[in-house]
Amino acid sequence: MNRPKYDHVKEHEIIGIYPGAPSVEVGALKGFPDAPKFFRPIERRENFKMFFQDKTPYWQPTCGWLFCDVHPFRPRQQPDNFANRQPLDGGPAIDYKATGNTIKGWFDLDYQWEDTAGGSTVKPGLIKVPDINKWEEFISMPNLDDLDWNGVEKDNKVYLDHDKAIQLGIQFGMWERLMNIMGVSDAAMALIDEDQQDGVHRFFDRLADLYVDYIQRMYNIVRIDSVFFHDDWGTHTGPFFSLDTCLEMIVPYTKRVIDACHKLDIIVEHHCCGKADLLVPAMIEEGSDFWLPQPSLHDLDAMIEKYNGSYTFALGSPLLTADMSEEHVRKMAKEWFEKYKDKKVLLTANIDPNDEMDFMNFLIFDDAVYELSRLYYQDAE
Repeated sequence: MNRPKYDHVKEHEIIGIYPGAPSVEVGALKGFPDAPKFFRPIERRENFKMFFQDKTPYWQPTCGWLFCDVHPFRPRQQPDNFANRQPLDGGPAIDYKATGNTIKGWFDLDYQWEDTAGGSTVKPGLIKVPDINKWEEFISMPNLDDLDWNGVEKDNKVYLDHDKAIQLGIQFGMWERLMNIMGVSDAAMALIDEDQQDGVHRFFDRLADLYVDYIQRMYNIVRIDSVFFHDDWGTHTGPFFSLDTCLEMIVPYTKRVIDACHKLDIIVEHHCCGKADLLVPAMIEEGSDFWLPQPSLHDLDAMIEKYNGSYTFALGSPLLTADMSEEHVRKMAKEWFEKYKDKKVLLTANIDPNDEMDFMNFLIFDDAVYELSRLYYQDAE
């Protein structure tokens, strides 16, 4: 059956809204805003999944948090989300002044909010596990039966009731969790010290079980189309560890989580801050579906050419500023699409959350890319 022809009027009509989340704080973003819902010929999550099934999508798929095909979901009932001020859910607003700057997450860790950084980190000096070989003596795995699953379902009936790809966020991956319980230096040493590696393997093995169980339970009560697996492997100059170390110590356990997701038809984004281009082979080996690299730290075009469709990268729009005219923004959108239309890439917003005009200009940019891509992919089967 042929695709419906692009309707340049109907497909730009606002037919509703996608609900925001009032309680998230990330950097300058205080609250996740509502977003306009436009008419689309198929569900946005279906278009998103087509891209990863090696089918031609109806339009250029987009990802991220704002104004895209993905809807982030991080329920406050999971303590890490609350402790890091990232409840992306349908619950009521949270008064963080009343909660205080320190909130406990999983593994009884105290996360301390830092206004200057606009985020939370484990309380300085807190080392939960001084010896990874004896980690069972210092911490225990969270009991998922303790989570308020009824609250998750009740809070999010409206927040998740739409056609976007629902993306469940996992706050800390294998490496970040090890850093959180041991500290950065000791965690890095434990990965390469033969006397400590058995302890790391045991910990990661149990952690993978926890994440697989968490994802499966969440999938059983709400629709989950994607998982955002947060594991920063790089600093601003390079990786925390070598590719060989990553493949040996981390990938087998991350792969188990990702394989479990794929069995449920869930797309996995490996979120990784830092300069980590040398570790892309590990991302491919673990089976994650895409990564959004920081453009200031990477030559993104070189990476796209190097991996030539064997891995998907998410790319930001050109930086959009308030002084740009609509004509100029649409010209930039055309240039972007012409450059990447046949590449294995996703589009994401590159905007300053402090500047309302940036939001408006990205909507124009996205509108232009949508039209160009709908026409370009029009005759695909």
